[in-house]
Amino acid sequence: MKSFALFDRVSVSPLGGWKSTFRGVVVSEPEPVDTVRGPEYFYWVEFDEPQQAIDGADTYRKAQILSCYLDREWP
Repeated sequence: MKSFALFDRVSVSPLGGWKSTFRGVVVSEPEPVDTVRGPEYFYWVEFDEPQQAIDGADTYRKAQILSCYLDREWP
């Protein structure tokens, strides 16, 4: 299970229901959740630019994302 600190820079995978890969910042502490794959963490991520979910119904600036769809961005 991946973990991140507040204000870590991350990239978000489109496999989490987004139209493309994009970058953002972790803006919350981890929230534990049980998934079908086992224990996981949710993080609120504020996006660098507005993003659309795969259904294209709306544009988002921030969302709660499972840690398995996040990767740390190194400076």
